[in-house]
Amino acid sequence: MKHIKFRYHPNLYSDEILIHDRNVCSCCGKEVTEYIDQIYAAEEVECICLSCVSDGSAAAKYDGEFIQYAEKVSDPAKRDELFHRTPGYMAWQGENWLACCDDYCEYLGPVGIPELEEMGVKEEALRDYAAQEITYPMDVVEKYLRKDGDLTGYLFRCLHCGRYRLYVDAS
Repeated sequence: MKHIKFRYHPNLYSDEILIHDRNVCSCCGKEVTEYIDQIYAAEEVECICLSCVSDGSAAAKYDGEFIQYAEKVSDPAKRDELFHRTPGYMAWQGENWLACCDDYCEYLGPVGIPELEEMGVKEEALRDYAAQEITYPMDVVEKYLRKDGDLTGYLFRCLHCGRYRLYVDAS
């Protein structure tokens, strides 16, 4: 099966938001084996194929968005691509998409301190997080941040300068 590429969500095929099962897309009616079931819309939707996400037809049909919140960028086309043509990710309180260099960052996946250390980006990511407006105390983050824990990190990377950014959420 051909994989659809999402600029801001390049690791979608290994992300837990993607469901690998047979179903019928609520938008186009085609039978699919990979889909998402999350869209912020008035109507409940059980299955949205990735084609209907990427071409914007699902967001248009359900007057919905795939992202709950994102930092601001100046180009409305980039906002449209992120909110209407990019699958979100699973977060405790809803996803928050980070931006850098006046563009949205690519979402790399959930992380904890061990993953940040393994990647060699712990200091950079924690420094970025500490500079954000609303944060958990840094001693708590350093002690309890786990990929699959009650305090989870979500790692992003700027598409332009390569800077790592971190969003943290708790159950």
